[in-house]
Amino acid sequence: MSNQRRPTAFAKRPPAGFLLCGLSALAALSACAGKQGVVYNRNFTSAYSAPSLAAMRQPLPVETFGSPGPAVSQDRVTAATIQGLRDHGPRWAQLTYTADPQDAPNAPYYLRVVYGASTAFARSRLCEAGFSQGDVAFDPDSGRTIAAVCRNGRYVSQAEGSPGVGVDITSDAFSKFAGLIGRQVLPRRNPEANLPRRND
Repeated sequence: MSNQRRPTAFAKRPPAGFLLCGLSALAALSACAGKQGVVYNRNFTSAYSAPSLAAMRQPLPVETFGSPGPAVSQDRVTAATIQGLRDHGPRWAQLTYTADPQDAPNAPYYLRVVYGASTAFARSRLCEAGFSQGDVAFDPDSGRTIAAVCRNGRYVSQAEGSPGVGVDITSDAFSKFAGLIGRQVLPRRNPEANLPRRND
């Protein structure tokens, strides 16, 4: 009986070109995210109605809570968010936006955005009546941003993502992120509806 040992099998290394391609793809993805942030999930109820939003004859009220970067006044964060929505937000409807509730006293919908929320914050609370800054647990290192389109104290659509940590609200990157999350939370159609897909 032979005592010869069988040669050990080693896993083949992937070709160098394959590794380079993988690294290049990751680098490209990172570069993309760095320019406008990222939205990583969204959620809709059957109450989200794009035709109803498009038919609005008054501005969509926008409220913000927290800041994506160094502490600045809430008014400035809201103004920067609205500017991002105007410049990079959804184009399918001629939506206008306002930070002043008096501009749209009977608006059927309103948009709320919270920046720097901790992972413990339950995003389902964002549309509650009487919601305020004190209802959010903030974590300046989280970068967590949640946007919700609200109606009658409940959300009809939500999107969650991050512009990055410590983002300057006057930067082009922040403006593009505000537009990106706006497009995701205000699409042309309800993804829950069984309708042919169209571009947002």
